[in-house]
Amino acid sequence: MVNRVKRRVSCFPKATYFKPREIPLCCLEISNLSIEELEAIRLCDLLQMEQNEAADKMGVSRKTLWSDLQNARQKVADALVNGKAIEISGGEYVNSGECKVNFLCKECDHLWEPEFDHNRPTCCPSCGSNLIFRVGGDGRGKRLIKNNYCCPKKKENSSNISEKDKKSVNDT
Repeated sequence: MVNRVKRRVSCFPKATYFKPREIPLCCLEISNLSIEELEAIRLCDLLQMEQNEAADKMGVSRKTLWSDLQNARQKVADALVNGKAIEISGGEYVNSGECKVNFLCKECDHLWEPEFDHNRPTCCPSCGSNLIFRVGGDGRGKRLIKNNYCCPKKKENSSNISEKDKKSVNDT
């Protein structure tokens, strides 16, 4: 058996789930897209890098990148055509340190940036609370906007936000 090379990933997704509108997640089949498969799509399709350059950036061979890219495209196409949800998580990767993500604890207002080679934190390192938010949105519908937390669909939770900020929430 060949050892699988850990891919270098330089950017993490802002959202970790995508699903068809108005269908509860519990009623959908879920297709899992790994972090490194998403990185292959980001580099080749979004940033339009040549495959050799993208493979070098991820620290793998061109053949390995091609395999990851084909797997990712297959999963995305299957989800779009067959109405499946897409979960972005897991994989064998190393954060290259280029992507900076900050988290804020709702309980103690502690703001921190996790170590670059760690996964998403599950609790605040200061107080241990699990009420943590990724600054700028955590991909789960929760956003931190000017010291207030809200869900864009539940406007009643955002009573302290100005009309201008509410508009920017609805536009995202």
